[in-house]
Amino acid sequence: MVMKAGGWESSDASYEQARQAALDFGIDLSITDYLLTLTPEQRLERHDQALELVTALRQAGMDYYGFDPRNPPQTEPARS
Repeated sequence: MVMKAGGWESSDASYEQARQAALDFGIDLSITDYLLTLTPEQRLERHDQALELVTALRQAGMDYYGFDPRNPPQTEPARS
């Protein structure tokens, strides 16, 4: 694959076959195509924004529940 002005292009026939197979299967490649038009710096910025969102959502969950729902507090097993 090579980067052209409008995005990534490939002269590799196997890539084109795989892409067509994905489209035929119903996979939407429009987001992938868009992301490939971004520079690596732009992709990293988008990743940082997503990471900030996940961190904020995790903190909101901890504030709401009083603990991290991914790691609930352990309870002691019932004694016989």
